[in-house]
Amino acid sequence: GTGASALPRSSSIATMVSIASWSTVSGETARILVAFFGFLTGDEPKAKPRAPVTEGHTDVLVFLLLSAGVFFVNWGLRKAVVEPLAAKLLGAKSTKSKVQKFAQSCMEMVFYGAFTVFGALVVPGQTWFWPSKLWWSDYKSGKMLFVTDALKAYYLLYAARYAQGIVSCLIEHKRKDFWEMQMHHIVTVSLIGISYAFGWNRVGAVVMALLDPADVPLHVAKQFKYVGDARGGKTQKIMQTGADIFFVVFMLLFAVMRLGLYPYVVWSSTFEGPRHFTYGAGAYACVALLFVLLGLQVYWFALILKVAIKVITSGAAEDVRSDDEDEEDEPKKKK
Repeated sequence: GTGASALPRSSSIATMVSIASWSTVSGETARILVAFFGFLTGDEPKAKPRAPVTEGHTDVLVFLLLSAGVFFVNWGLRKAVVEPLAAKLLGAKSTKSKVQKFAQSCMEMVFYGAFTVFGALVVPGQTWFWPSKLWWSDYKSGKMLFVTDALKAYYLLYAARYAQGIVSCLIEHKRKDFWEMQMHHIVTVSLIGISYAFGWNRVGAVVMALLDPADVPLHVAKQFKYVGDARGGKTQKIMQTGADIFFVVFMLLFAVMRLGLYPYVVWSSTFEGPRHFTYGAGAYACVALLFVLLGLQVYWFALILKVAIKVITSGAAEDVRSDDEDEEDEPKKKK
């Protein structure tokens, strides 16, 4: 009797800790990536939307595989291509630290730019994109859990990008807002995971599409400034003008996307969603994380205004999120 009763219990535990095979994980990864790039090129394979694949923790493993892939693409390109080009662009007077910072901003520009394009192509084309009540109206029927393979790829790639960002932040030069950035990355990955598991992927996708565009001109502005500071002379004046122009574009995009449109998503999650279904722990967790992200946007906009005031008073933009430049590379001034 004891052996018979223990069997179902042990089998259920085995099911909980079972891990999908490599062929299953790699096959699922390949499937969603083919659908994703097929969607971008107008040749998406025909397939019905699916619920998350929880058996063997398949989707979690796909996310981890994509995170490793994005990490190696980021650092591989940075070390093999971007840093050597940055060294030539910045000139012999530049420091190793400046070259690394330029390469970091360049890769951030590439990632934010790519996901801005991905979001603009994938998200508005969804049948539930607008009006916002469609983000919630299918919850009771269970349809909100279902996503197309292309949207799933965008979702998990987005999470993977920020997961590798948590590790990359530890490797890169620490900035003044290091802990705020780490909090942002951790909150973003947590929000994506919880929203994906609890059927909040529609809201999650809209948030993703809103938050990326502003950072592209920010990192372009940084690269202009790094080149100008390294080259000096007339080049510095030209580059500083370019940096100031892109900083203004960044500031406007940030204000519109992150403090204009994003708060509407937070409002919808707080007030519109409960009209369609009763919130549980997962829903409240999503709302709480959305408010944390909103708080970070307000904090960063305060820093942006600080830069804007500095531009008006001194005539040059400075990235207030940067660390104290290259103290380790420069000889200490004698007292």
